Amino acid sequence: MSGPKTSQLEIERMIRAQLEALRSDVDHGRARARRRIASLRDELLAEAEGCAEAADAAQSVRRLAEAALAKLTEECSFEPATAMKDSMARAERCTARSAAIADAFENEVRPLAERIQRARAQADSATKSQDFAALLAQAAEESTAEVAISTARSFMASEHCAEMGASASHPAATAEGADLVQDASRRALELIASPFTLPADRTLLLETVRELGPETAAQLALLLPTMETNAEAMADLTALVEDAEAELRGRGVALPAAVGAFATLEEAAARLEALRALQARADRNAYLRACIDEVMARRGYTIARSVTMGRDLAGTHRLFGRNDATEGLHAFVSDQGDLMLQVTGLPSGIEAVAEGEVVSMEPAEAGQRTDALLERQRDFCAVYDEIAEELAAFGITNAVRYRAEPDAAFCREALTARETASRRGIEEQSRAAERRRKRISQAVREMR
Repeated sequence: MSGPKTSQLEIERMIRAQLEALRSDVDHGRARARRRIASLRDELLAEAEGCAEAADAAQSVRRLAEAALAKLTEECSFEPATAMKDSMARAERCTARSAAIADAFENEVRPLAERIQRARAQADSATKSQDFAALLAQAAEESTAEVAISTARSFMASEHCAEMGASASHPAATAEGADLVQDASRRALELIASPFTLPADRTLLLETVRELGPETAAQLALLLPTMETNAEAMADLTALVEDAEAELRGRGVALPAAVGAFATLEEAAARLEALRALQARADRNAYLRACIDEVMARRGYTIARSVTMGRDLAGTHRLFGRNDATEGLHAFVSDQGDLMLQVTGLPSGIEAVAEGEVVSMEPAEAGQRTDALLERQRDFCAVYDEIAEELAAFGITNAVRYRAEPDAAFCREALTARETASRRGIEEQSRAAERRRKRISQAVREMR
């Protein structure tokens, strides 16, 4: 029974748990690095906003941040190995590299941050000087020194209140009340400006700070800790979601449609859970592929190629071959963990197939070619049982669900586009020659 064989592969629970733990370590390390980069970028861009002298530095910050975030995806992607110690080493490298990329970004933008801060300070100083000069000029026009002094003091006091986020129209009756208003206002304004504040919390804050007196500030102070905790949790979840999406896109995994900004923590957590399921499936299949590659190499199939076959089934197609051999194996691992192995022809050898190339399975030509592939199918029977045993040594159970008898119908050639075009050209030439032969024969008969 050596036609195509289909199996359902499962990884032992302990190995799955270890891989999931490593995946979690890598994801959280990358998410921490991503948040460090994004937070510093956003902080500097906000400081540079509206300041023409800081525009060039801000643009450089954007470019460095984009490059750093791209490095996280390209250089810190985790895929399990066949040996757990190797998987652990890969996870440690990913986590260490993530932190190093964030450290490097912070070092690179430090001079830019200083340029932005100097430009902002100079712009603010110039604006304040102009405003103060205008106030003095207005006071001078009123021809009263007392009015000038009063106006200047009023300006300085209102400026101080604005910096502290307090409303000048609601002065506190006591120093304690003023401190409460200033602290509540400052924290509220920070939350309103944060992209991670929940929409419901932001709405409540905007309604409250419009009329912020001591009594309202005292009530708001009781709500702020929960709001700040929510914003911090949303920031963590958003970083994890963005990191998981970037990593999955880098691995070519199709993502579920995005829902836009999250309205609640539950929505963000649900999105992350869906992405985690995709990552777990991708890690499982990567582990399966790595183990299959190693088992095939032990069988002498030392050359492997990932190929595309244009089929509807989602998964990975691999061709395995030997040097100078015109027969090999086709392995298909579906996203559900199904494995199909079948003998396949490689007319030009495995070396002629490029990594990632599109191939098609075409019927083998009848005669010697079909006979040779049938013989390889029969030989594959004992090898398949040994493959199942070797996969079990990696903690992979192999429940065979379908074994096909050797049959000429399963004699297929894995053809590249070039080989397919060449074969079709030869077939067309053969058909054209046959048509010419028939026309000549017909003409000869008519002449008689």
